[in-house]
Amino acid sequence: MNQNQQDIDENLLLQYLLGNADKELVASIEVWLSADNRNRHCLDQLESLWLETGKLTPAPVAVDVEAAWEKVSMRISLENLKLPVYEKEKPVRIKLYRSLLGAAAMIILLIGVYTIFRLIHRPVKQVELFSGITIVHDTLPDGSKVSLNKNSRLVFPEKFSKSNREVTLTGEALFEVEPNKAYPFIVNTSLVGIRVLGTIFSVNTHSDGVVLVSVTQGSVMLFKVDERNGDTLSLLLHTGECGMMKKGALHPVRTESTSPDGLFWANHTLDFRSTLLSEVFTMLEKYYSVKITASDPSVMNCRLTATFLNEPVNRILAIIAESFNLELQTQGKIYHFTGQGCNNESK
Repeated sequence: MNQNQQDIDENLLLQYLLGNADKELVASIEVWLSADNRNRHCLDQLESLWLETGKLTPAPVAVDVEAAWEKVSMRISLENLKLPVYEKEKPVRIKLYRSLLGAAAMIILLIGVYTIFRLIHRPVKQVELFSGITIVHDTLPDGSKVSLNKNSRLVFPEKFSKSNREVTLTGEALFEVEPNKAYPFIVNTSLVGIRVLGTIFSVNTHSDGVVLVSVTQGSVMLFKVDERNGDTLSLLLHTGECGMMKKGALHPVRTESTSPDGLFWANHTLDFRSTLLSEVFTMLEKYYSVKITASDPSVMNCRLTATFLNEPVNRILAIIAESFNLELQTQGKIYHFTGQGCNNESK
């Protein structure tokens, strides 16, 4: 059933921005946008607000010192009117008492104003993680986990703000973000921003002029503000998907899956997706310092789809042998497969 243009509300527009709208809803919203420029402006405002909500910080408390002092002075004056005068011959003491009371009130007020000013304008201490020649694993202030590849840097506040969890990355990192729908996690890079609510994903900025994002679990949004018109251009990625932002490009785009060993540096994960055994064996020889051979060259044509997380090489090879009905012989660090291979490059 077609969506009445009068029924277009923020919920439907949000589904449209996230790419969750069906074809009928997309068509209705496109008609609604073209009907009036104010509708287009409404959509742009909603998109910018949704993406940038996490960047808003609490508005500073404005202190009007003169107005505050006038209120205190008035209150002191009213209190002074009620002071009883017991002895007519001691007006000097009463006047002195009033002066001291007023001075004390001013000191208290100034101390309060100064304290509020310091609290508002106190700089947030920044923490910097730098991996250098080693891989660094650490926990962020919200409990999220991060692994930094070699020669990478992550900068974040000692304590996250009440509105978001914002970090800045140079290099490569794997994030395991604690879920919190009301508390977005934002990764800033030189080319694109990444906004998440709770997920596992990696970011690589090592390549000159390219930022790569790979989602292991959950969803992330890549976003960039177009400097020409202020529009926010975004791309939503789900589990198993990858995105890329190139220097000079107008918006991020989807890309092919990363290499099977893309996260081996972080957690010894090997994620094979229809990968030739010839490539699988080459990676295993590289990372485990072993030698792998096969009596039948066609074994190398078989394709493997499997994910191994921090598994020993003998277990990985045993699973491969079982999967392709092969026999595995072991002699020290030398592994030899016997059996029929896959002439048609399939199992």
